[in-house]
Amino acid sequence: MTDIIPEKRNKHPYFMYDMMRETPESLDITRNVMENLDYSFLNSPLIFTGNGTAYHAAQIGAGFLKKTNLDYKFIQSYELLNYELPSHGTLIGISNSGKTKSSIDSMIYFKKYAYVAGITHYKDTPMDKISDKSIIIDSDDKSLCNTKSFFDNAIASMYIAKNYSHLDININKIIDIIKDLIKTMDDKMHKIAKELSYVNAIFVLGAGPEYPVAREVAQKLKESTHINSEGIELEEFNHGCTSIIDDKSLLIILNNKTVSPRQKDIVNACKVVKTKTLTVNGDGDFNINTPELDEYLDPVLNIVPLYYFAYYLAVEKNVNPDLLRFDETAYHDFDSIIFPPGAH
Repeated sequence: MTDIIPEKRNKHPYFMYDMMRETPESLDITRNVMENLDYSFLNSPLIFTGNGTAYHAAQIGAGFLKKTNLDYKFIQSYELLNYELPSHGTLIGISNSGKTKSSIDSMIYFKKYAYVAGITHYKDTPMDKISDKSIIIDSDDKSLCNTKSFFDNAIASMYIAKNYSHLDININKIIDIIKDLIKTMDDKMHKIAKELSYVNAIFVLGAGPEYPVAREVAQKLKESTHINSEGIELEEFNHGCTSIIDDKSLLIILNNKTVSPRQKDIVNACKVVKTKTLTVNGDGDFNINTPELDEYLDPVLNIVPLYYFAYYLAVEKNVNPDLLRFDETAYHDFDSIIFPPGAH
């Protein structure tokens, strides 16, 4: 079944908050591991795989590979196992727990053809044991939302992509900015969550390198607040989704220089139907500003304030964000069917 259910807390600070605040120390552990890694195992094609937050972390951390013509892919583990022709090269599997079933199954299958490396947070797990190269980030994430492990996995993926591409990426600078945002975004996002505590549906919009951010933030909102949230490509939102927004909905829009004109159109249109907008580096009803370094490197920075928003929205709604409702018998039993003991 799912990772060990954490101790149940009844008020802020929940474990999700503690894990956010511990992220700087965990990133130092990740940096030490990745800077001392021998990257000679990297061969083309390079494939990243995982599920949920781990999969999003790879897409976000290594997303700057889109700037190259190198042979690489991001493939969700179930799709990799069932719908992808096996190939040589290097497969990077990512799982916080090290026992996510479809990730392990896909890695075992691809190991017949490719070199397999695994990134996980725990030793002596199935991923640790089956990997040709096992990369252990020894930092426990005590919330089922896995916010801390997201940043570890994203930065680890960034190191791998940097060494595969040989691009000059200043990862130390990115880590420093993440640390600063964790300190400075806390109170701001708490205030915004208070003002938006009434919302009952959320769309998170992103395009290009921000699309996986939209997917990850929507997942975190669902996990922590238990309200409906969807991460969708920015322009795709305009084709059908607009019929279900109203004055109880919220649009979160990840802006950048490419999508800025379309972002403004959406913000202005939302005013007509009284739907509130929260933008990152944009001009909505609520605005968050993060450093803008490069369109393909900024996404990992933009996760920080939106993770805080998900957390504080859960607090405002009196929801424990740590447990994914697994403290309730029906949901615990559901999870046990999806992930038999030892499978996640």
